[in-house]
Amino acid sequence: MTYTQQERDRTVALAAVMQASHLVHNIATTGMADEAAITPLLESLLITEAESTDAVYGGISNLKTGLAQLNIQLVKTKTKHELTQIQYAVNLLRLERKLAKNAAVMAIINREIEQLPQHIDYFGEITNPQVIAKLAEAYKQSISNLTPFIKVYGEARFLENTQHANLVRALLLAGIRAAILWHQKGGRYWQLLFQATKIETITSELQASL
Repeated sequence: MTYTQQERDRTVALAAVMQASHLVHNIATTGMADEAAITPLLESLLITEAESTDAVYGGISNLKTGLAQLNIQLVKTKTKHELTQIQYAVNLLRLERKLAKNAAVMAIINREIEQLPQHIDYFGEITNPQVIAKLAEAYKQSISNLTPFIKVYGEARFLENTQHANLVRALLLAGIRAAILWHQKGGRYWQLLFQATKIETITSELQASL
């Protein structure tokens, strides 16, 4: 099956949305997540210009988790855990559309992101808890005021932990960034239903290239 560069690009962006959703679910249910999968998502928030969609995430290999989850959603019978993750992903795509129409909220996010490099310089890396807390605050001041509100399901002992809650919010913000990229590359809801086979083909080829 042939496909265009734009179709490939939006599949990459969709994989990033799925990676964020998967990591949020893991943190909420187990209190753990792979830092190697977290870092490129958070770093994508700092990238406003890139030579390719892959470059936003430092290369397609950094989206291995998201590609695997996207493949599961497209070709396998889904468990309760996987249904929860696709619910997060769909809500992220919907929130991005609300955000695109709300210049005031977008300005809040841009302002907070512009300050992020200073925090990284001071604390050393984007995964430092203080930097993640800054991203979480940006989410709370902006996205959390939009609907559909993303209710995260999991264990209270993990969700009530401040560092876990901050990381969940930071990843949801990164998921919104991926959703913006998906839409910029021509992503539309109907494609998820009517082009599922093509998306699965692209996903499988990207996985095979890793």
